Amino acid sequence: MSKSTGNFKTLKEAIEEFSADATRFSLVDAGDGMDDANFVSKTANDAILWSTKEKEWMEEILADKSSNYRGGPPCTFADRVFANRINYAIKMTKKNYNEYKFREALKTGFHELQTARNEYISLCCTSGMNRELLWRFMDIQSRLIAPICPHYAEYVWRRLLKKEGFIIKAGWPEAENHDLILEMAYEYLKSSISNFRKLIGKQVSGSKKGSVDKASTKSKPTTGLICVKEEYDGWKKKCVNILFDKFDSENRTFAPDEEILKALEQILAICQVDNLNGTKRHCMPFIKFKKDQASKLGAAALDQKLPFGEIDVL
Repeated sequence: MSKSTGNFKTLKEAIEEFSADATRFSLVDAGDGMDDANFVSKTANDAILWSTKEKEWMEEILADKSSNYRGGPPCTFADRVFANRINYAIKMTKKNYNEYKFREALKTGFHELQTARNEYISLCCTSGMNRELLWRFMDIQSRLIAPICPHYAEYVWRRLLKKEGFIIKAGWPEAENHDLILEMAYEYLKSSISNFRKLIGKQVSGSKKGSVDKASTKSKPTTGLICVKEEYDGWKKKCVNILFDKFDSENRTFAPDEEILKALEQILAICQVDNLNGTKRHCMPFIKFKKDQASKLGAAALDQKLPFGEIDVL
């Protein structure tokens, strides 16, 4: 009895210090299951900081009547990617709540959605953001976080978005089907951008640490040649074939890494690859990348030919 009283007292003190919403946020983030939640003060403080900054951002967006934002329905590649990720958040967060996976619901309905919004802002640095899509984000984000942070969600719903009634009675938002091909195209674009930046960095600073090629630091490259292929070949094709054979498409899981590595070594030995260890070093990062893709996007990520036009995306 004394233990329960102590836990109740600690929780009450946390609510008084951080607010009910921040306390709930931290408890959900601590994990699911029947074990006592490991309350982390930093998480509660981060929740307070986030809600404050988010309200300020929304107020700025809603008050801006200038031409900084595009009107009309979402139409650009960045618009479609952001809208697609909102749809994914709606569907996955509902699934997680229904299965009482509250930490996963926080991940899909808050963390991943925040990342999607921030990446959308970066993608639209030159073309401008779509006003209609930003309003949808604010609506959806508030509804998905409402079971965890109801006071914050109600404030946004009624005071900022000027909606009628209570958010808890607004119902779960509707979503279109998640477009896996569009998601794959976006992941490809992000990976390409990362690779381009690394290559530019090497051109500017030199490939070896501590040694800078003076000629390369005079000017930054302004143009580049991008080569694309219709499908995988060579060792990448072999890796994809192995992963396809070891993939459980229903559960989106793979056979153990040891089994995949053994299969890779066997196929490389059969092909009589000269530099076996060197080729393996190239293969492993690619295998990890494709595994992550397939776990998120399904078997389509393991097709030999990309289901979208690389040149169009680039």
